[in-house]
Amino acid sequence: MSTDAPVTQSLPKVSARAVVGFLIFCELASGFVQGFYAPLLGEIAGHLKVSDADITWFLTVQTLAAAVCVPLLSKLGDIFGHRRMLRIAVISVLIGTVVTALLPNYPLVLAARILVGPLAVWLPLEIALVHNRIKGETARTSIGLLVSFLTGGAILGTISAGVFSALLPNLTLTLFIPVLLVAVSVYAVFFKVPESTSRTGAKVDVLGFVGIGLAMVVLLFGLRLASSEGFASAATIGTLAAAVVIFALWVLWELRSSSPAIDVRLIVSPRMGPVYLTAFLFGMVMFGAQSPSTTFLTADPAQTGYGFAASAGTASAVTAVVTILATIGAATFAPIARKVGIRSVLVTGAIVAASGSLVQIAFHDQLWQIFLVSAINGIGMGLLLGALPALVAEVAPSDQTGIATGVYNSLRTLGGSAAGAVFAVILAGFTASGSLSSSIGGYVTIWAVCAGAFIIAAVALAFMRMPSHADTTVTTKG
Repeated sequence: MSTDAPVTQSLPKVSARAVVGFLIFCELASGFVQGFYAPLLGEIAGHLKVSDADITWFLTVQTLAAAVCVPLLSKLGDIFGHRRMLRIAVISVLIGTVVTALLPNYPLVLAARILVGPLAVWLPLEIALVHNRIKGETARTSIGLLVSFLTGGAILGTISAGVFSALLPNLTLTLFIPVLLVAVSVYAVFFKVPESTSRTGAKVDVLGFVGIGLAMVVLLFGLRLASSEGFASAATIGTLAAAVVIFALWVLWELRSSSPAIDVRLIVSPRMGPVYLTAFLFGMVMFGAQSPSTTFLTADPAQTGYGFAASAGTASAVTAVVTILATIGAATFAPIARKVGIRSVLVTGAIVAASGSLVQIAFHDQLWQIFLVSAINGIGMGLLLGALPALVAEVAPSDQTGIATGVYNSLRTLGGSAAGAVFAVILAGFTASGSLSSSIGGYVTIWAVCAGAFIIAAVALAFMRMPSHADTTVTTKG
């Protein structure tokens, strides 16, 4: 982000439908790709003849690549054009998915997963494109649809992986299914999506981008070590300490730069800080709590005293309740915000989500209670899922929408990684010597942390200094 004056280009006016329609398909494809591979990891590992530990890097390297490319491509979109960067991102993902489908060998597959990393920047660039062309309630509705189709696409991808794996004769053909959707997205972005009209006059802060990318990669790698080896291990301490040092040096550089890669002052300002804090806390629960939720459901009560010995299908059904309701919430937040204001939507979403975790602390002995908690969480998180990126786009400077939304995405990822490591340590701390399972106290502690995260978010949003145009009834149509 920079203080340079924005540069506006005069391009032909394009209808809201033309801007949003094809981008919605792109987000459907993005979600599909994100949900497709996880159910097939066992088959992929067998084909490549690698261990279960090795195949975890299949997803990890993509996350690390996203940590580097999201801030970079988001900022470059603000400078050179969001569609231009989106074109680069979709081509990268297309090449990555094609090489992945061919499964040449393990190193090349990992290289392909790096090329899939820019998938995470599709949404920030698309939100910037939408917000550049459309204003008011239409923009909020459009952003909500983008997020909901991303989430719905993830469900579709997860289901499709099992279906096509059973129907198609080999793994390579199965892995070409997401390639088809990405190929259509390439066509849409190159021939059907208009370019944004606003540009920032900032220069490219090369050292700033290198610094934040390196800090994110080292930090995420340190958190991965913490999940497996604990925070007390020498490797974890050394890696996290290195990340802190790199990050501190990066902040000092950005504060002195005339055209910083990311405007640190704006991120911590009363205008944007509460939204970014909420993004981090939201990511903690949304991504970090996934693994503990599954292990709790599948635990055998005869051995642990809790859980339901749930099958994979039952665990998936619980997740589906959260995801489906979150998809609906993201798609419908705009008309609710029109009546009560976007701040009220966000605070309500955080309070509802906190209530879900509090209910689970008190009631977790019956499977129907877990489904009820999932429904509560889905509603609350759905409102946040749609309203948060819409608010980021509204309160950010008009020429910095891409990087503002990119930082939001990165903080969610970082929150999920941090919580995943912390939750693993919590469960290990409540595991008795000689046992493989945590006591129920470990899960109750995690649910309490999740509730606390949403309560903090609700308070931060309630007292956020919000521009008047962002917290009022919006009726402007695109």
